[in-house]
Amino acid sequence: MTNKLITMTSVVAVSLLSLASAVTADADEYQTSGTVGFIPSTEVVPPHNPDEPEDEVTPVDPTRPDGKPEPGMPGPLSIDFASSFNFGTHTITNKNVSYDAEAQEIQTKGEDTHVPDYVQVSDYRGNRAGWTLQLSQNGQFKTNDAQHPSVLDGAVISLDDSYAVGLTNAVAPDTYNTSLSPDGSKTVIMEAEKGEGTGTWMMPWGYDGDLKPDKENGNMLIDPKVRLSIPGTTPRDAATYTTTLTWTHN
Repeated sequence: MTNKLITMTSVVAVSLLSLASAVTADADEYQTSGTVGFIPSTEVVPPHNPDEPEDEVTPVDPTRPDGKPEPGMPGPLSIDFASSFNFGTHTITNKNVSYDAEAQEIQTKGEDTHVPDYVQVSDYRGNRAGWTLQLSQNGQFKTNDAQHPSVLDGAVISLDDSYAVGLTNAVAPDTYNTSLSPDGSKTVIMEAEKGEGTGTWMMPWGYDGDLKPDKENGNMLIDPKVRLSIPGTTPRDAATYTTTLTWTHN
């Protein structure tokens, strides 16, 4: 009895399998496609937090009375934000000195905090062509006295311990430490080879652990990786000295 049951079950299974094969053999196939396209973005990319890249932030410019930084550029290849450098106020001396820049203040998630000074750029052209970011100093630090400006001869801005922080999984661009020349010559500080650097990238100088208070300037937090060095032989007036920096992304 048991053997007969097994035999009958096997016959039924073979019959069903034969029927399924016949149906499959007679079936027609019909294929469709999926497609999606992209175009370059011309939107202005808001500044982000180099410590938490996905967070959008509102940076503060310490060199402007209203604290509002220069607006970012529209895409697809853009400079979204760059820190201004405030080296504080100091007692006149005849010694060789170095002063560190104020750390970048940002407003994020309803709170004020500080991060290392940084620059942010974006590439949403969609062609993986690569790019360079250059920086130049437009003249030496000097006072605003139109007739007899005092020039801070020999003063040098140095930018060290740079690295790239991105919002995508693209290959990161290279970063370069540098010392600026006041003659206006451009120096490459960030570079993406072909196939690299797509999306949004930040380049901080230093890390959060590097930031420290400056007692001479009310304990403001400073970034020791952005430094102004002045020879002791350079005369100094009791005044504010300024210069401008130009960032070029191409």
